[in-house]
Amino acid sequence: MKDSFGRHVHSMRISVTDRCNMRCDYCVSGDKLQLRPSRELLSLEEIETIVRAAGTLGFDTFRFTGGEPLVRQGVPELIEKIGRQPGVRRLSLSTNGSLLAPYVDRLADAGVKALNISLDSLLPDRFRKITRGGDLACVLSGVNAALGHDRFTVKLNAVIVRGINDDELGELASLTIHQPLTMRFIEYMPHGSWRASAQADNPTVSTDEMLDALSQRFEIERNVSGPVGEGPARYVQIKGAVGYIGLISPVFQPFCERCNRIRLTSDGYIKSCLLQDDRFALRDWMRSPAYTFDELVKRIRDAVLLKPREHSYARNIDMSTVGG
Repeated sequence: MKDSFGRHVHSMRISVTDRCNMRCDYCVSGDKLQLRPSRELLSLEEIETIVRAAGTLGFDTFRFTGGEPLVRQGVPELIEKIGRQPGVRRLSLSTNGSLLAPYVDRLADAGVKALNISLDSLLPDRFRKITRGGDLACVLSGVNAALGHDRFTVKLNAVIVRGINDDELGELASLTIHQPLTMRFIEYMPHGSWRASAQADNPTVSTDEMLDALSQRFEIERNVSGPVGEGPARYVQIKGAVGYIGLISPVFQPFCERCNRIRLTSDGYIKSCLLQDDRFALRDWMRSPAYTFDELVKRIRDAVLLKPREHSYARNIDMSTVGG
């Protein structure tokens, strides 16, 4: 369906859990995840029902995320059930990759077509520091397992932070030369009172700055069509490379005018924008006598119609609470 600004909104990003086995600095601001009791999370059956309601409005693309989605039991079965719903066109999964290797066959059989895997560094010690305990070898094993399947489009995501991993742009981009994957570089997205234009010690590296750095090392072909699938990235390619480089710029070149998604949080909020206030709380209402499926469809429709023109940095949130 279309929102009030004429955007065709047909994609839903679903956080199936707030649990994660990593604590990435840009995702979790404190030392510990502020986890909700399990009873406050949507059940897998409730998620399936919400997806079915969204399907009646023309939603056909669903991405499963977390936290880390693979820490929750039953997620592959949930994906398989949703894939059997009428009208579903594309299923994808966002993961940190550490648990991925044993699941690739099941995910392929469940109908997942695209895997987005976080990979912020190729240096084991640095990776461990960024993720606060993550094992790079496990993630690379997951990446290789995904590339071993011809059913997946594989995208690697790196949030580039000045002084942390911006010196690895070239090494990460080099992964695309001989492997059929997309390496996506994402601007660090500030929250709360931080402002890109007002902070002298600016941790956000713009995608233009990233592209300039890459162009000093490689011969870059610009404005290429990129891999199959929708998303906010603009694509370039190292000349002669098998894969692609994606540049995602939520800070310096926002892509709100072509945003086609809403989000479902693990505790049951529909968010029509990543940084929007939580207007549509579904969980408790769905568990009450007042719930009807028709009203659920209406609430999702209302969330789309109230989708804002653009996002704001006014809120101070952790990405782990909204599915990234």
